[in-house]
Amino acid sequence: SGNYEVDTVRPSLASSISISDTTLTSGNTANVTFTFTEAVSGFSLADVTVPNGALQQLASTDGGVTWTATLIPAASTSAPGNVLTLDYTGLTDLAGNAGAGSVQSGNYAVDTAGPVLALPIAIDDTALRIGDSATVTFVFDQSVTGFTAANVTVPNGTLAALSSNDGITWTATLTPNPGATAASNVLTLDYAGIENAVGNSGAGNATSSNYAV
Repeated sequence: SGNYEVDTVRPSLASSISISDTTLTSGNTANVTFTFTEAVSGFSLADVTVPNGALQQLASTDGGVTWTATLIPAASTSAPGNVLTLDYTGLTDLAGNAGAGSVQSGNYAVDTAGPVLALPIAIDDTALRIGDSATVTFVFDQSVTGFTAANVTVPNGTLAALSSNDGITWTATLTPNPGATAASNVLTLDYAGIENAVGNSGAGNATSSNYAV
């Protein structure tokens, strides 16, 4: 007979899914590369499951063999274990063979969560009189930097000697203002400017229970 061609090979990856940065923090993105054994069509972002993140700008510049996309981590997330999952069933090669099954990437970690308090702000004396002072304790969920007395609003008093040995537990001295009478006061901690070890900044605020002056 004359010649006939047989192509019953399903499309698949020629190498593992490549992620350029596997520790994603706030403001970071990663380049993701999918390299197939042959040109494919029908490949879209819907074919990839992306835990704690999103893929954007999926494109190929060599006819459908090599595809790249941008991985963007989810905000306010702490998730050390994540893998991309590529579903082959939406893909076809140029001969029309459909893909089957799925394949996963190596692990990537997402750490975009800013620091927050692990415990309520503690004040060891909530009825402050002349000559009194109180020890105030702030316990964060992780070690932080950039925390100063300026982050704390102190009605009818002052906060001094803020310090920490480990960056997690911080103490300060609350002294009431002289000549003040106020039954209702709360400390307000502003997280802005407070950072964790990977540079994620805090957001929002936290308040203490009431103290009287």
